[in-house]
Amino acid sequence: MKIISWLLKKQDDLIRKSTKVFANCKLSTAGSLIFVLFFISSSSAQQNDFGVWGSIAVTHKFSRKLSATIEEQFRFNQNASNLVQYFTDAGLEYSISKKFKVALCYRFINSDQYTYYSKRHRLYADLSYKTKSSRLQLLLRTRLQEQQQDIHSSEHGRIPAWYSRNKITAKIDLNKKYSPYVSAELFYMISAPNEDGGIIDKMRYAAGVEYEFNRVHAIDLYYLIQQDKNVNDPLTDFVVGLGYAFSF
Repeated sequence: MKIISWLLKKQDDLIRKSTKVFANCKLSTAGSLIFVLFFISSSSAQQNDFGVWGSIAVTHKFSRKLSATIEEQFRFNQNASNLVQYFTDAGLEYSISKKFKVALCYRFINSDQYTYYSKRHRLYADLSYKTKSSRLQLLLRTRLQEQQQDIHSSEHGRIPAWYSRNKITAKIDLNKKYSPYVSAELFYMISAPNEDGGIIDKMRYAAGVEYEFNRVHAIDLYYLIQQDKNVNDPLTDFVVGLGYAFSF
């Protein structure tokens, strides 16, 4: 938790300084930490729900450094009976080096509000770092995002909500096709309309396996726990997800 606190205070230095901590980690340390957090989270929620997420992504590589991706995702809640959210995400990713990447993306979201779907516009920027030791990969990603919702129907619609999101992933390269992984992500609310900012309001933990059929087709099968923090009636979602990716 000291690392998480430090990330929030020093986000501008996140990637470079974090590598000193994680670069030499072994799987037994990084993986065990994430798994402990993963299972602890499932025991403290007041309300639970089961969901299913599915996505299709298409990526075009303009060069070795620059690529563009468009993704469509559907999320179901209430025991997978209700389409709670669907969105289109489009962005550009640029490799600064073999270890560092940056990305700039836009997401158009439709979110279920029981009687209608709220329209939301999200912009976010990512800075990512990857390091590898033997078969173990460690990935760090920091994200700054802003989102507006119901711009034409709400008096606060043009006031953005700002978030800082930091994620760590530990991945094992078993062979050229299978890559099991675990991850943990922290959602830090900087500010939002009618909300007190400066709090962690969500945590997300996942375990899954990526499978590459070839250089064009790949899938990602995962189990995810998403838990509300510092809110009234916190909800924990237990999610099974499947993503398909096509690259050319």
